[in-house]
Amino acid sequence: MNSTSQASLFRKAVYCRCGLAFLDQTGRVTAVDPEFFNTTHMDLAEGDLLPHQLRDLGPGQWAFYGDDWFVQAEGRQRAEVVVFRRVRAADRILGPYGDCTINEEMVRMVLDNPYEGLTVVDTDGKVTLLSAANERWFGLESGAGAGLFLWELAPGSRLAEVARSGVADSAQIVDLYGKTKITVNLPIRRDNQVIGAFGRILFQSPEQLEKLVDRVRSMERKVERYETLLNEMSRNRSSFESIFTINPQMQHIIEQARRVANSSATVLILGESGTGKELFAQALHEASSRKNGPFVAINCGAIPHDLIESELFGYEEGAFSGARQKGKPGKFEIACDGTLFLDEIGELPVDSQAKLLRVLGERKIDRLGGTQPIAVNFRLIAATNRDLAALVRSGKFRSDLFYRINEFPIEIPPLRSRPEDIPLLARHFLAEVCQREALPLHRLSEATVKSLVSHTWPGNVRELRSLIRQMAWKVQGLTIEPHHLPPIFPKGKKAVSMGTLEEQLVSAERSAIESALQTADGNRALAARMLGIHRTALYKKMKRLGIIEDRMTIGE
Repeated sequence: MNSTSQASLFRKAVYCRCGLAFLDQTGRVTAVDPEFFNTTHMDLAEGDLLPHQLRDLGPGQWAFYGDDWFVQAEGRQRAEVVVFRRVRAADRILGPYGDCTINEEMVRMVLDNPYEGLTVVDTDGKVTLLSAANERWFGLESGAGAGLFLWELAPGSRLAEVARSGVADSAQIVDLYGKTKITVNLPIRRDNQVIGAFGRILFQSPEQLEKLVDRVRSMERKVERYETLLNEMSRNRSSFESIFTINPQMQHIIEQARRVANSSATVLILGESGTGKELFAQALHEASSRKNGPFVAINCGAIPHDLIESELFGYEEGAFSGARQKGKPGKFEIACDGTLFLDEIGELPVDSQAKLLRVLGERKIDRLGGTQPIAVNFRLIAATNRDLAALVRSGKFRSDLFYRINEFPIEIPPLRSRPEDIPLLARHFLAEVCQREALPLHRLSEATVKSLVSHTWPGNVRELRSLIRQMAWKVQGLTIEPHHLPPIFPKGKKAVSMGTLEEQLVSAERSAIESALQTADGNRALAARMLGIHRTALYKKMKRLGIIEDRMTIGE
């Protein structure tokens, strides 16, 4: 190698703070940088033979020499020059992994990437290292920050205090030349003594932290929704095959429901209380493409008006007194990718009706106390036992919401209008309860079946199921006879009544009210809803007819 090339390499070595030694074929030193080796007190000069450990290095190979030196050989066919430099922290950390270029670039990236600007100070608060990213932030030339007091660059930083006290700062907001950064400051120790501290940027701006918090909250909402979803999916849902009927009208209704099940149309299920509206809603869900999603049911009439919106829309932390610490997702969120069933929708407050209409149009909800809208994807099925058209005319139900949810109405007939289904359902419920409760399998006598068919069933299928369950537990033998039934049921053939029309109407009214009270277990409000009249009207009729609850045989 000529002297010009050697001189050029010597200049580069000075810039890189390295020492060079040129070798001949025998490994003897032919030229060195005397200034470097003199200042580092290494005993190596021209004419010296390299130590055996270094003499065996081939081109591209390296070795640690003593505790302080990293030595690497370079050349074409043989080692023509060896490079000496101080052992760096990265060398000790990487160890055998240091041969990998990716790992070397990783160390460089950690020290020099713009997302984790690094600052190191000694115990006096003087800068010993500024990463290139921080140098650019402060408008400094490369290396110009070394020796400066940190307070001159960032007066608000607590990094120097951490270096003095040895107590870490988990997070700190710092203003760097008009830019707000979030940093972490940690002490540097050697032999259990604090020798300095380093700080690095965690977030380039508070907005980055807010986005991260939003993502974490979104994940928490999803986890909570999936937990609820699993609970919902674990329940037994009904299908159209679960609806037992031989009534032609009911069979036609089921066929219509099957056709609309897989559409996106909002279905409004109409019918008296106890006719099985939720059963139809579950069947619609199970027959749709959303069957693997949640089926979420909520009874709008069973929730206090001041809590209905928190149940539907959910709320954020601290939205109101008594709210959960982490907030709570609403039914709209939980029903995402599934079906939301709003039972007794006629009981929904008018102000909540307006919000429901908006959600159906935009498919977005706002949690109570929240600031960001949340997209929701659900299929709505609603049900009511009230005349919504009459409620619209009286101003108690919004007409625009009525037209929105009335896309596909299904009206389930009451049980009394399909008497052929009564024996079928009674026998099914009897077999079901006997199997579930491990009871002897009972049967219904023909006289009992006739008595059941002759009943008006104001509570519909729910009343029939409740009665059959009651009979399965009460009857000692294997056959349920008419005398086992409550007093309101006819016990056999009756003489044709010779009373006036008015007397017969009074008798029928009395029977219907007593039956409803029995089915409702004496709950007058529930009995009034079953009869489709106001509770006050029920009280007046009971008083007029002389009906006292003590006279009733109340079911379980």
